Amino acid sequence: MPDATPPPVRIGEYPITSVLAEDDHSTVYAATSPGGERVAVTLFKTRLRDPDEFLTKIENLQSGPAYHAASILDAGTSGGMPYVVSEFVDGPSLARQVAEDGPLTGAALDRLAIATMTALAALHQGGDAHGALRPSAVLLGPDGPRVTGAGLARAVDESAKDEEWVRAYTTQRVHSPAFEAPEQFQGEPAGQAADLFSWAATIAFAATGGSPFEGGSPSATMNRVLHDEPDLSGLPEPVREVVADCLAKEPSARPTASQALMRLVGHSPLTIERADLPVPTEPEPVPAPAPGPGPKEPRRFGLLIGAAAVAIVLAAGGGGHVIARATTPVTTQVASTASAAPGLSTVSASAEPTPPAEPTSRVEVPGLDMTLLEHPSDAATLTAYRKGADTYVRDGSFGQFTKLPVPDAEPVLSPDGRTLAVYTPAVIAFTGDRPFTVPLEPYGTTERPTWSRDGKQLLLTVLSDGEEPRPSGFVLIDLATQRATLVDTDDETTGGEVGYAWLPDGTGVAVGYQPGREGQGDHGVRFRGLDGAERRTMHWVGETYGRRMFSPSGRQFVTFCPSGGTFCLWDGTTGVRLASIAVYIDDAFLSGWYDDTHLIVGDPNGKTHKVVAMDLRGRTPRVLAEIAAKDDTDDLLLYYTRS
Repeated sequence: MPDATPPPVRIGEYPITSVLAEDDHSTVYAATSPGGERVAVTLFKTRLRDPDEFLTKIENLQSGPAYHAASILDAGTSGGMPYVVSEFVDGPSLARQVAEDGPLTGAALDRLAIATMTALAALHQGGDAHGALRPSAVLLGPDGPRVTGAGLARAVDESAKDEEWVRAYTTQRVHSPAFEAPEQFQGEPAGQAADLFSWAATIAFAATGGSPFEGGSPSATMNRVLHDEPDLSGLPEPVREVVADCLAKEPSARPTASQALMRLVGHSPLTIERADLPVPTEPEPVPAPAPGPGPKEPRRFGLLIGAAAVAIVLAAGGGGHVIARATTPVTTQVASTASAAPGLSTVSASAEPTPPAEPTSRVEVPGLDMTLLEHPSDAATLTAYRKGADTYVRDGSFGQFTKLPVPDAEPVLSPDGRTLAVYTPAVIAFTGDRPFTVPLEPYGTTERPTWSRDGKQLLLTVLSDGEEPRPSGFVLIDLATQRATLVDTDDETTGGEVGYAWLPDGTGVAVGYQPGREGQGDHGVRFRGLDGAERRTMHWVGETYGRRMFSPSGRQFVTFCPSGGTFCLWDGTTGVRLASIAVYIDDAFLSGWYDDTHLIVGDPNGKTHKVVAMDLRGRTPRVLAEIAAKDDTDDLLLYYTRS
């Protein structure tokens, strides 16, 4: 029976305010942190064999990502008994909500299924398991469902000195078997596969108000779990199909948490086996180039689409389905003084640039009539392209192209070539050593993803609503922590235009804007820190090119000249104009930088359109690609990656 003694005044550094829940083995208290925040303190009614072992297990749980899980804030012992401090979730448990208001339906059920599976996927990727997922362990907070107690019972169980407590805890679970996996009744630990079974039983309870194996008594329920098929008639698709697969009797037949999550949001991981790829053809040789500089060693990108197999993990997030939890939006703004335009300066003419080496191969690509003219020493290589809804990604630096299974996707390869970010307006997915996804719907309309130069963060522009969308902030996604941060700015109301670009040193961003003040130009560039605060402006430089405005060295950037008709180069530190490039190609399109002395420019003229490397004097010494005019339409996008 629950302990009827009064609650303690304090546990560790946390003054107790009330009792939230209690059973034979633990009590959950509402408390106050030293900083004044509300927290939840779970005190376990047992003694520890090794307190250090317990604290180490809690630290491992604490260091993992807390997507849709109540974050662990602290742990310790009080009176010889272990306690764990978690963030306070102001909302009822799923068990209480269903008991008082009935089953969940529609979007509420979808949000619950995806949020709880997201919590399991993050926990499992860290090598842990929940071990006791059930309706009482899910809290319905104001910002969505939160899973509580992940891994805590297991950590206490493995560190407990009181063997009687462990036996009693195990007995209690057997006496409430509706959310236990069959293997647990055979003495096996509650591992990750058991979590999937418990999740499915919990979602079935949420949708119907009862267990899919309810037999009227613990022994009858256990028998149904072991031998009978569940009653899932009250569940809608696609949740029903996922729940059914997770309730498989054999642990090996259940999907992983990541696989189940992808199915819940509308996609499955797609594996393209090497045998299923088109047979590569040998590049067509071209005449040997004239003697020139020796070729450098080409970089071989670490990302190999189809070298053995590729798993593109994508999700089409729905309302409130946040996988990488956004931190509180940053809205820092500081007063700044408009920068003064530099005085008249004399800039020495640049040295004659070394032209790119002549191509040694011609590569035909699938999906359209386009030929790449390439050399192993090329400073930039076409690694992906999109034609309409179809996106193709390259296998290695000079390999074949593979069509992605997801329509309307924008591929963004990291500078080291090891991580591919696949962007859609709803979600962005990262492949590589640690695949993960970030739904983007919580941030509104986003566009133009771009990597920082160190490949550690991805930047996306957030656009305002309305007939004329303007940049209103940006999202930073950290590759190491797999977390997204929304940074709000006032660019929406202060003339912001185009999208955000990384500053070369990664400490901030640049964005175009229209000054709108007498005596200043029509377009300029504003520089901000990663907190969104304005640092300085260059109101005289003209309209920014956007996310690829800075040269590979970072010493200069390109704009559309204030006077029009040409590209202008500017010193990134002083704002002094370094050069103006006269362009004599009708409707020329700037695609970015080839190297520090050449731009990548589209020439949409003639029967065969071209992509050329243009030097800073407007000359085009090298053709990079040839495209049939019929295929070089507005829906063709090319993605070059620097070697």
